[in-house]
Amino acid sequence: MLRKLPLFSELPLEDLQFVSSIVRTRCVNEGELLFAEAEPGLGVWFVLEGAVRLVKTDPLGREQLLKVVMPQEFFAEVVLFDGGSYPATAIAAMEGSVAIIYNADALLLVQSHPTLAWHFLRVLSARLRLAQERNRILSAGAASAKVAATLLLLSQEQGQDSIPLGQQDIADMAGLARETVSRVLVSFAKKGLISLRRKNITLVEKKQLAFYALEQ
Repeated sequence: MLRKLPLFSELPLEDLQFVSSIVRTRCVNEGELLFAEAEPGLGVWFVLEGAVRLVKTDPLGREQLLKVVMPQEFFAEVVLFDGGSYPATAIAAMEGSVAIIYNADALLLVQSHPTLAWHFLRVLSARLRLAQERNRILSAGAASAKVAATLLLLSQEQGQDSIPLGQQDIADMAGLARETVSRVLVSFAKKGLISLRRKNITLVEKKQLAFYALEQ
């Protein structure tokens, strides 16, 4: 299972065995809380099966979906470098399994494999750029622009045109009402820009969606 994680795919067998000795896995149910925003950051997490929602609460108490972490991805890596609290809440989006490497063990691993540290930093840099793009999306004027930009951003994050999320997830990420997102998605589907299925949206015409994303 660990060999399938891109972060560890090139490690020698001996080192992979060390990782196996320090990783802690657990099964999770849909809706199960992994950790809450502002709790002490204990370690770096990985999704093995299923998916995990990362949610942040704004000053008014409203929840914003930051990201849906898919299998083979890791999250909460920021606590490895600053030793602070978790910046968001993590909730299992469906039944599955996750793993954690606690900070002390993760630091030993990174110190013995500097390339892993660089990989973590590259991911942090990429996620910072995506966060800036998400802020731009939320400030966009038209609902169609917000939805189109959100779909393109998710496609970029996951490296695929098929997005395994529902309409409520898109609404949470775009900062829109579900009914508004539903209307926009149906309109996009009728124009052949996307394909809609239950809990799945496939981007068909990304260039056309990019034009919508630029609307004011």
